[in-house]
Amino acid sequence: MKKIIRIEGIPTPGAKIYSIIARRFFRDFYKEVTEELVLRISSGRILDVGTGPGYLPLEIAKRSQSLEIIGIDVSPAMVKIASRNAENMGLSERVKFKVGNAASLPFEDRYFDFVVSTASLHHWLKPMECIKEIYRVLKEDGEVWIYDIRRDTTREAEMQVRRKYGWFLSFLLLNIIRIHSSITLKEIKQILSSGIKFSKEIIEDKGVILKLCLLK
Repeated sequence: MKKIIRIEGIPTPGAKIYSIIARRFFRDFYKEVTEELVLRISSGRILDVGTGPGYLPLEIAKRSQSLEIIGIDVSPAMVKIASRNAENMGLSERVKFKVGNAASLPFEDRYFDFVVSTASLHHWLKPMECIKEIYRVLKEDGEVWIYDIRRDTTREAEMQVRRKYGWFLSFLLLNIIRIHSSITLKEIKQILSSGIKFSKEIIEDKGVILKLCLLK
């Protein structure tokens, strides 16, 4: 299945729709990522690239009070939704959201201890430049986790999605959503050829999700 459209920033109407879809499809996923992340880092500064409605940073903030989390998104509409979500949850003092492009991060060198990104990589128009920027703002020995929906999934992985979500929702995820919001293993390997060499690069196959682990 080939991708038909590629939009870097989601406009206002789409942002509202996406926030509803993300809450339904990725709620358990955000909790799983958080569980793993808080075991990996107990204090410090975390950047969420392509934060969307801000669900992941807010989930992390609920689990750990010693982590400072900043979420960026190129879409002002998404940042507005994320900021409102933080206010509604009483977490706006510990979680900040701002408009920013992954290819030109508005932070100084070696500013973050950890960088995470979920379902955003496919949006990056210049993914190699984004990886270079993430490397720049990451401290020495810092770590990066990048997750995205996999387009070249196995039949077994697709069957697991159908069993979990049922026919209708799995149809949306595996077809309509994946036309836009997905990436292949080959594309990720091409991105890693950007010239930036992390000390460790691991790609984990999680069924319909690919996880890229990078250590500076």
